[in-house]
Amino acid sequence: MVSEKFLQKRSRLIILLLCIISFIAAGFFFGHSDYVFASILLLAGLISASLLHKIYDSSNEVISFFFDSLRNDDTALQFPVKNVNSSLKKLYHSMNLLNDHFKEIRLRNEYNETYYKTIIQNASAGLVVINNYNVIELINKVACNYAGISSDSKNPDLLKIKHPDFYKAVCNLKPGEHITYRNLLSGNLQLLSFRATTIKRNEAELKLVSIQDIRYELESREVESYRKLINVLTHEIMNLLTPLTTVAKELYSMFHNKNEEDSPEINDEKLIKTTMNGLLLIDEQTNGVLNFINNYRKISKLPKPVFAAIDTNEWKEQLMIVFDTKMKENYISFSIVVDKSLKSFTGDKRLINQVIINLINNAFDAVLEIPDGRIIEIHLMKTKYDKIQIKLTNNGPLIPPNLQEKIFVPFFTGKVNGSGIGLSISQEIMKLHNGSIVVVSNEKEMTNFIVEF
Repeated sequence: MVSEKFLQKRSRLIILLLCIISFIAAGFFFGHSDYVFASILLLAGLISASLLHKIYDSSNEVISFFFDSLRNDDTALQFPVKNVNSSLKKLYHSMNLLNDHFKEIRLRNEYNETYYKTIIQNASAGLVVINNYNVIELINKVACNYAGISSDSKNPDLLKIKHPDFYKAVCNLKPGEHITYRNLLSGNLQLLSFRATTIKRNEAELKLVSIQDIRYELESREVESYRKLINVLTHEIMNLLTPLTTVAKELYSMFHNKNEEDSPEINDEKLIKTTMNGLLLIDEQTNGVLNFINNYRKISKLPKPVFAAIDTNEWKEQLMIVFDTKMKENYISFSIVVDKSLKSFTGDKRLINQVIINLINNAFDAVLEIPDGRIIEIHLMKTKYDKIQIKLTNNGPLIPPNLQEKIFVPFFTGKVNGSGIGLSISQEIMKLHNGSIVVVSNEKEMTNFIVEF
């Protein structure tokens, strides 16, 4: 609009100047009594001004029409470059080139939009894009199937109308959060994993929510966990019971011989000693079975956590008091670093300490296997997603990749005298805190146990 007004003002100014010059020149010749030439000059000036006004009006109308066409995304317009004067020919040619350029940009944008929409619609995960006003701007076919709505509908409020709980879960999810949503659709249970992230479109911030059905994955993992647990239980129980059956058979054979004449005397000193040792072994193995069962009960019957605010400085000082002397006696560099901005965090202090103390003891055993330069470090911080993270690092021998998946399986242990329940209990405690515990062990990172909740 600025360019149109500018052209209009310029054209009016030129016409006004031409009329003024014509009137001055005509007045001059009228003053010298040359009335014919003065009249011709005045008439020629008026005709020229009228023609010039018509040309400028025509040009302004063409340019205005051109800009209106661009605003309306009409790129089919073409201006004739034949049978026009040279100035208009250049103008029309330039406008045609500009129009072709906009047409090329529009076609490219339409192609990119179609391309990305096709990718989004055919993605294996459900995708929902929602703006700051909780209006759904895009939802792909997979997400529609999860929500039980038609993917052909263009109504942005369809999800809100047909499945308000699903819509509410998407709206309430904050960027960086990850939740599991239980969705009952046509009698079938879906366990949907919702993850949210922020994307930008020009100056506007949008929320992208990805959705995946993790029910079968969780079930397969659960079955695999049970399989591993059963294997370990079977192995441990067989190890404990095999000596019992062997000793029982041996004692039975000693006291129950088919040939009664060769049966030993009850007062035989050697027989009594062997019997006593056999019974002692049975007692030890029986206690082993009882201890094994008690350890299993520890995992299956963890107390419900009592959540309260935990002062970070107090928590740090108490751990240092417990371990500082022990670490110094074994030449271990032990440190606890707390993020200064983190004054407190929420959890069950007794259960959290049970996890951390178990990890410290494991790290202590690990670093004792190296001759010097022993290091154990603990870092307490808040992540960018407002989660509490406790990272325990040690420079002991690395945990082989094939064992990193097994160390959290109950009763699996790499120690000679280990029970194999410490890490299992720690993992269960973190689940009660809606958290997790993972291990990263490689040459670049050393060995890290990362606790998040």
